[in-house]
Amino acid sequence: MERAQERRTGRHEERPAGQYENGTAGWRTAGRPVEQGRDLELLVHGVGGATPERMLGDPRTVRVTGDDTAAVFRRAEDVGPAPAGRASEAEPGGPSGPGGRPGGDPGKAAGRGPVREAYVWCNLTSGDGSRALWLLLLPFMVVNLAHWMRPAAPARPRTVRLYGLLVRLTALTLTVLLVAAACEVALDLVAWQCAGTQACAGRHSWLVFLTPGTPGAPAGSGGWWSAPGRRLAVAAAVPTALTALLWYLSHRTWNAYESQRPLPADSGAANAVCGRGDAVCGRAAAECGPDDAVCGPGDADSVPNGGGPRPGPDGRGPVAGGPGPGPDGRHPAAGGPGPQAPRFRPGVGESRPGTCDCEPSGAARSGPGTHDPEPDIPEPDIDECRPAADAHGSALARPGFWYGRRLVARLRAAHTAAGLLTVAGAVATPAVRFDRRSGGPAVLDVLGLLLTAALLAWAVAVVVVVCRRGRSENRLDQRLDRYLVRSLPLGALALLLLGLVYAGWSRPGWHTTGRLPGDPAFGGLMLAQGVLVVALGAVAGDLYRRRPDPRAGMRGLGGPAVALLACALGGVMSGGVAQRVADWLDGTRALLAGPPVLLTWQASAIPAVAVILLVVAALLAVRTARLARVERARVRDEHPGEPEDPSRTRAIAHARAMAALTDRMPLVVTVLAAATLLLGSLALAGALATGETPEGAAHRTHHAVRAVAETSQALGSWLVGLGFVLFVTWGRRAYKDASARRTIGILWDVGTFWPRAAHPFAPPCYAERAVPDLTWRMATWTRRSGGRLVLSGHSQGTVLAAAAAWQLPPSVRARVALLTYGSPLERLYGRWFPAHFGPPALAALHHDIACWRNLYRRTDPIGGPVRVPGDQTPDVDHEPLPDPRAYGRTARHPLPAPILGHSDYQSDPAFARERAALLARLSPDLPGQRPDTG
Repeated sequence: MERAQERRTGRHEERPAGQYENGTAGWRTAGRPVEQGRDLELLVHGVGGATPERMLGDPRTVRVTGDDTAAVFRRAEDVGPAPAGRASEAEPGGPSGPGGRPGGDPGKAAGRGPVREAYVWCNLTSGDGSRALWLLLLPFMVVNLAHWMRPAAPARPRTVRLYGLLVRLTALTLTVLLVAAACEVALDLVAWQCAGTQACAGRHSWLVFLTPGTPGAPAGSGGWWSAPGRRLAVAAAVPTALTALLWYLSHRTWNAYESQRPLPADSGAANAVCGRGDAVCGRAAAECGPDDAVCGPGDADSVPNGGGPRPGPDGRGPVAGGPGPGPDGRHPAAGGPGPQAPRFRPGVGESRPGTCDCEPSGAARSGPGTHDPEPDIPEPDIDECRPAADAHGSALARPGFWYGRRLVARLRAAHTAAGLLTVAGAVATPAVRFDRRSGGPAVLDVLGLLLTAALLAWAVAVVVVVCRRGRSENRLDQRLDRYLVRSLPLGALALLLLGLVYAGWSRPGWHTTGRLPGDPAFGGLMLAQGVLVVALGAVAGDLYRRRPDPRAGMRGLGGPAVALLACALGGVMSGGVAQRVADWLDGTRALLAGPPVLLTWQASAIPAVAVILLVVAALLAVRTARLARVERARVRDEHPGEPEDPSRTRAIAHARAMAALTDRMPLVVTVLAAATLLLGSLALAGALATGETPEGAAHRTHHAVRAVAETSQALGSWLVGLGFVLFVTWGRRAYKDASARRTIGILWDVGTFWPRAAHPFAPPCYAERAVPDLTWRMATWTRRSGGRLVLSGHSQGTVLAAAAAWQLPPSVRARVALLTYGSPLERLYGRWFPAHFGPPALAALHHDIACWRNLYRRTDPIGGPVRVPGDQTPDVDHEPLPDPRAYGRTARHPLPAPILGHSDYQSDPAFARERAALLARLSPDLPGQRPDTG
C-alpha cells in the first residue's frame, strides 16, 4: 500500500518481468489506452488501501492518469499504442517495454466484459512520516464528525445553522484546551514551579539559567532570565511553536486537498453559460457543441419551437433539428429519427427541460510520468453550473459541497489567533495580578489593564469570525477573505509579543509560589464545553422531532454525543501529558504543587468509565453468544441434506453473530457518552467545591470513601500515563514504520471522509480530492467514448462512489451504473449521518443514477443492505450472498471454502452476473464512440 511512494515522477521504465526493486509486482506507463468497446468498470477500493495489481488481478498495470497520491490504473493489455506522432511514455520509441512485450491488442479483450480501471486513493490517508503528527489531531477529527451527524431537517435552515454554530464553538474550545495544556506543561510545571524551586531545578541542569539566585542555588543561576516574567516568556516558545505547527499542517493540507476544484457541471439557471463560453443554453438558444456541453433530455425544448441548429460532432456543420451524431459519427437526415440519446429520470440535482447539462471540458490532473487517455482539453471558464440539491435529497449533490476552501481558511485564521491569544493570556495574567497589588507601579498597572482589554477584544473578534459564516455549499465559493485571514492571526501575534515584553519587564520582589495564576481557566473551559454540548443536544433533539427516523443512531443525538467524547478525549490527552511531565520533573510528588486539581479529578474518573465499559462488553458478549446459538440452527436449515460439521456450523454462526455487533454500536456510544457526562460533571463540581485532589478531599471521610478515592486517583493516573506512553509509542512507530502508518490510515479513512466544517486543524478531507478525481474521470471518459460505465465500489469506496455519482451531470449519470458491495452506506453512514445518507438521500441517489445494485453478506461486519425506501423492481439489494460459498467439500469446492466476511466480493459468481445485468439495464441504444478527430 506504500508502493505509490516508490513510483518516481517523470518517465517510468518497465522493469523486466514487471518487478519492483524489492521483487514485488510492479507497474509501468505505456501508450494511449484504446477504448475497447463501449463499456468500462471503474473500481474504487475501501479502507486500508489496495494495490492496482490486486484490484485488477494482473501484475502488470499502467497508470493512465493521476499522480503519486491518487491515480487511475489499467491492465497493461488494455492499453494500446499512442496516436500517430506521439510516442509512448513508457519508452521514447514506442509502446513496447524492454522485454519486447507489446502494449496491447485492441481486440484482445473483446467479449471478456468491460475494460477495468482501478482508482487507488490509499496514499491520501497514509503517506510519508508526517502522518504520525495527525495523532495529535484526533480530538479535532472527532468533533468535526459531530458537525455532519445532525438529524435531517428540511425547511429548518435557522436551526441547522444554530447546530453548526454550536459545533464550531465547541471545536474552538478544543483548540484553546490543547494550547492551554501546552501552557500548563511549559509555563506552569517547568518555568513557574520547577525552575522556581531549587531542589527541582537541581535535578534538571538545563533549567539552571532560569533558576533565581537564592542561597544554595546551583552555579549559573540568578541570571537575567531568572525573573518570573522572563521565565514565562522563554517557556511561551513551546505553546507558540505548537500553534505554529497546527497552522502549518492545516495550511499545507489546505493547499493539497481543499484546493481541488470540483467538476463544473450543468446549471439550473435559465441562461447558463456552458463550456468555454461558446455555447449558451437557455430559453433563447441551445447551441452546445461536443467540446463545450452536451444538452440533456430537454434539448428540443431549450430552443423556441423545439428546433434549431446544432453543431455536429466535429463542430463544423450544424444538423438542422437533428438529434446529434449516429454511432458511425455521421449525421442522420434532417428531421429523421436517428439514434436517440438515452432518456432518464430527472432527479435530485438534475436539470429541467430548457436547461443545458454542461459536460466537463478538462481532464483530471495528471502527474508526471502518467499517460492520459483523453485529449487535452482546456478547463471551462465557469465557477458553478449545477442546481442545489433537492430538499428531500442529499447536500452531497450541491456544487460547493466538496470545495470548503474559504471556510477552512477563515477557521484556520480564527483558531490560530485563539491559540496565540491563549499563550498571551497565560503569560500576561500572572504579571497583571502582581501589578494590581497595592503599592505597585501605576504605569505597569495601566499597561496591564490595556493589554487585558486588547486581548479580550481580539478574543471577541475571533468568536465573531467563527460564528458569522458557515459553509457555502449551494455555490462554488472561491473567495478567501485574504485581509481577514492575514490580519486576525497577525494581530494576535502582535498582542502576544506585547504580552511577552510586558511580562518580562523588571519587577523587584516578584517570586513564584504554588501553581501559576490562571489555573481555574481549565474549569471555566470545561464548563463552557458542557454548556455547549447540552445546547447542541437540545437543538439536535428538536431537529429529530421534526422528522423522526427510526434508523438514526441515538435518536438524532449522535452528534452531541460525539462532540462530548471529543471534549473528553481532549481533556484526557491534556491531563495525561501534564501528569506525565509532572511525574518526570518531580518523581517524589513532594517538591511541586503539580497540575491543576481538575485534571487530577478527570483522570480519577477514568477507572469508573472503564468499569462501565467492561459491563457493557460483558452484556454484549452474552447477547452475541445467544445470537450465535440461534444462527447455528439457521445454518443447519440452510444446508439440508448435507452432513453436519459442528465446528463448521459454529464458525459460520460465530461470524454472523460477531458481524451483528456493529448494529449495537449506538448502545455503546450512548452508555459511554452518558457516563462521560455524569462523571465529568461530578469531577468539575468536586474540583471547584474542594480545590483539592480526590484523595485530599476524601481525607476526613469514611474509610471506604477514602479508599475508593485513593484507588481511583492512583489507578486513573496510571491509566493516563499508560495511554500517554502508548500514544507516543504509536506515533514513533507510525513515523518510522509504513505498516503502522497504514493502520493509522484506516482510522483516517473513516474519520476524514467529511470536509473540515468545524475544525480547521482536523486531518484533511481526502474526499475533496477523491470525489473530483472520480467525477472528472467518469465525465471525460463517457464524453469521449459515449460508452456505458459501471462505478464499482467496495467498503468505504462505496461512499466515495455515491458522493461522486451525486456530483455527476445528469447526461453522465444516464451512462453510469452503480455496483456496491460490502457497503456501509446505510448500516453506518445512514444511521450516524442521517441528514446526508438517510432514507430520503439514498432514495434520491437511486432516483438519480441510471441503475444500482448492492451486494452484501450476513458475515460482513461493515457492509449491509442499503434499504432504499420505495424500492421498485429490480431491487437495489441483492439477497445475502452465501458465505462460505460451500458448507462442506464438494466437486466444485474440494477444499473447505473460507468465510470471507468483508473481503473478496469479486470472487463470488454473483458479482460478474450483477455487473453484466447492470450493463444490460443501461440503455442499449446509447450512441457509439465518437471518432477521434485528432
